Amino acid sequence: MNKIVVYSNGPQQLIYYPDFFENSYFDLLQQELPWQQNEIRVFGKVHKEPRLTCWFGPAYQYSSIQWPEAKFPTLMHDIRSRLTDAIDFPFNAVLANYYRSGDDSMGWHSDNEPEMDRSIIASVTFGGKRAFRFRNRLNGQPLSLELHDRSLLLMVHMQDEWQHAIPKTKRPVAPRINLTFRRIQRT
Repeated sequence: MNKIVVYSNGPQQLIYYPDFFENSYFDLLQQELPWQQNEIRVFGKVHKEPRLTCWFGPAYQYSSIQWPEAKFPTLMHDIRSRLTDAIDFPFNAVLANYYRSGDDSMGWHSDNEPEMDRSIIASVTFGGKRAFRFRNRLNGQPLSLELHDRSLLLMVHMQDEWQHAIPKTKRPVAPRINLTFRRIQRT
């Protein structure tokens, strides 16, 4: 398995596996998951989330979105098992994001809710390539990489000092599904 260390500074690492999965699960995920477009509150205004999403795992909340507890479907359980077998980390939740075109996006943020174990976040990509941007909140340092079909990006101890985003793009891009695996800690 090809492994690329994109960034490393003490405990902070970005580790990219361009061909982590042998097969693309894009079509199955697109057809089988219960996609929805939520409303979010940004600076006091309500907007449609600029992508489709769904959640599996313990009850969870971010922005003004509240997800109830949801069991992993068989396909998602299989993908999670592949991850936990390879990196030995107990993921118990996944936020699925469906970027239908270059108009769909995710703004700058960190996955740093109090109930989340921020030590490792695993980002899996199926479908089209998209630019994934990072910026250091302390010094402004930028990083960028293109995530490909069947790839895995591990964000290790990155959430406290770094933000990430999937910006809109005018160039033609194929639809992309991102699965962001996390561990939610019950309090």
